[in-house]
Amino acid sequence: MRLLILLGLLWGSAAAPGGTQWPQPVFGRLASPGFPGKYPDDQELRWTLTAPPGYRLRLYFTHFHLELSYRCEYDFVKLSSGTEVLATLCGWESTDTEQAPGNTTFYSPGPSLNVTFRSDYSNEKAFTGFEAFYAAEDIDECQVPPGAAPACDHHCHNHLGGFYCSCRPGYVLHQNRRTCSGEPWPRVPWAAQPPPLLKAMAVLPRGLEVAPLLCFSVPSPHPSLHPPIL
Repeated sequence: MRLLILLGLLWGSAAAPGGTQWPQPVFGRLASPGFPGKYPDDQELRWTLTAPPGYRLRLYFTHFHLELSYRCEYDFVKLSSGTEVLATLCGWESTDTEQAPGNTTFYSPGPSLNVTFRSDYSNEKAFTGFEAFYAAEDIDECQVPPGAAPACDHHCHNHLGGFYCSCRPGYVLHQNRRTCSGEPWPRVPWAAQPPPLLKAMAVLPRGLEVAPLLCFSVPSPHPSLHPPIL
């Protein structure tokens, strides 16, 4: 019994915070007040969603039914990250001047996403609001958006919550962990040149002339095991 307790304590210490820590799952559900019933007038709610570093937020709607107004100036759901407005949504179907989410999935550019819901002081119809689901997902920093510079000079390796760079043989990774400098490894010298032509004497039976024999010398992969021909 004492041995089992001791093993349990050792296992607990091995799993202590000193080891690799995976981020807690970030996911959930958002809905307008009173959903799936009519949402009340004169409301303003804000949710701040946060993911671990190296992650982003993904959000999509399963229900959306808000009052339609020109450029969504009355009732709306606004998605933003910092000072960047990702979308302002209203109505139930997109028009020339208003956007409804439909089947669109929205992504935050970084680890935070703000969701704001607002309703004006009066609604003539019973609008049922919205329901949305969100989750954190890893950002693949090795994927280069159009027009953007790559994250690494040579090789980029993505992992959960981050990435790292490596260089081709002969190059060294700088202190910034992204830039490579150096010279590529030289080519094998004999690969670009034909092997030297050697002459050897072929010993023929008595009474016949001795004729020269031409042969090629091919470099050995193990020079120490094959002494040079003199």
